[in-house]
Amino acid sequence: MADDQALFSLSLSADLAAAAADPELIALQRRLQDALLMQQLRMVFQPIFDIHSLRLHSAEALLRWRHPELGEVSPSRFIPLAERSSLIIELGRHVLDQTTGQIAQWQAQGLAPVPVAINVSGAELKDPEFPQQVAAALQRHGLAGELLGVEVTEHGLISDFPRVTENLHATGALGVGFSLDDFGTGYSSFKYLRHLPIRALKIDREFVAGVDVDVRDQRIVRAMVALAHSLQVKVIAEGVETEAELATLRKLKCDYVQGFLTGRPMAPEDFAGLLSAAGATSPT
Repeated sequence: MADDQALFSLSLSADLAAAAADPELIALQRRLQDALLMQQLRMVFQPIFDIHSLRLHSAEALLRWRHPELGEVSPSRFIPLAERSSLIIELGRHVLDQTTGQIAQWQAQGLAPVPVAINVSGAELKDPEFPQQVAAALQRHGLAGELLGVEVTEHGLISDFPRVTENLHATGALGVGFSLDDFGTGYSSFKYLRHLPIRALKIDREFVAGVDVDVRDQRIVRAMVALAHSLQVKVIAEGVETEAELATLRKLKCDYVQGFLTGRPMAPEDFAGLLSAAGATSPT
């Protein structure tokens, strides 16, 4: 673990140095800070389905930024930028509040929402106030913890594993479920499965793309699924884009599917339509 933390610190220091030397990154960071105040950020929701019945199971909340001059700014650009400063904490709280608020709005419309997962950064995971922030958001919007999920990556876990473990267990006590994202792309997966209350693994697109023709990827996915199921953990295949990939992943006994084939990220009103079409209604 000491080696993990050292590698993380070196990487973070390099990122900060690069940002300081790049005026464009500094300007973009300022614009991002303004975007939080000017409501330029919005949430979209990508559905996750049962891989066999294709019944709606849950969703992942994703943050989007449309700047009036820059247009759509890719999350792959602004999220790493936010992670280089305290902005990621502000963004995280924004995502938490917007997501829980949206779930409550669907309930107010007479719909019975499925669980929605938010992505949480390493900085948030080691924030001593993280469990309290989650509890406050759930209480503020009158939600049961079971309607909220948290997705974490291996990279986000290594900065302060003892603190992260404590926070995840405290948040899990609220009923919130956890998924380990990008599984298989890091180097300490098994350790996290032993110590964290993980309910689902998300197999990265790297192993899904072409899984229908690549025997090596099939073997890797089969091994991941067997490991997860032996620990009573579900498996979500993400980034599924073809019928052939879907059929192969079914044979490999994945539990859930997420990707452009079954549903792209969509606006809240469109996801409400999906909930309604799925027959997920509750008394008003």
